[in-house]
Amino acid sequence: MATTGRLLILEHERDAPAGFLGPWAEGRGLALDIVRPAEAGALPPSLADYTGAVVLGSEQTAFDDSLPWLAGELDLLARAIGGAVPVLGICFGGQVLARALGARLYRLPEPEIGWVPVSSQHPGLPAGPWLAWHRDAFELPAGASELATGGASRQAFSYGPHVGLQFHPEATEAITEDWMRGVIPGVSPAQASQLRAGWAGAADRAAADAATLFSAWLDGDLTTMGNQPSSGTIPLGAR
Repeated sequence: MATTGRLLILEHERDAPAGFLGPWAEGRGLALDIVRPAEAGALPPSLADYTGAVVLGSEQTAFDDSLPWLAGELDLLARAIGGAVPVLGICFGGQVLARALGARLYRLPEPEIGWVPVSSQHPGLPAGPWLAWHRDAFELPAGASELATGGASRQAFSYGPHVGLQFHPEATEAITEDWMRGVIPGVSPAQASQLRAGWAGAADRAAADAATLFSAWLDGDLTTMGNQPSSGTIPLGAR
């Protein structure tokens, strides 16, 4: 169980920060090293000093190769996978992780925005409900184990010590409000009402569920045996 160390956090937009990861990491004695690739933040040349890496959400699309920083991020994840540095990919980050493992990404018929209870395949992953906010999804990488299903797409997988999520365990009520004030992809009045109703009296439960999941990832409780990632990536998003 890692109780000290550093986590590399890849933050793509200022309105999609670490959220619940912050107090959880502080309680574990973990420092957060935040890098912003979309703002020309330099990715570390080595992950040897990191206990793990977390790739957060983005309004961008994980199969958009015109993004100038995406190739470097895919390379970083390939090095993490090869070096067994645990990666937690959240929403867009889960899609980037799936892509680095050779899985296909695809656009949903309609964005999934709201609270999604999941059917969990592992006690370290609570059933939620979890906040979902995405328009793209991932297929299960070869050699990975599905950890949760529910809603409009696959919701979670593990590949060795690496975990990809489609939902947002890090999102707080304040982050959700920030997203609702944004314009991409935008929410309907009914969706906004459902999102706010889901937060009513739920902040402590959401924080506890997130901490359980983060600890299960970092402690290796979600680890599964996987094959080596297939060569190359399939250029095929999300908040």
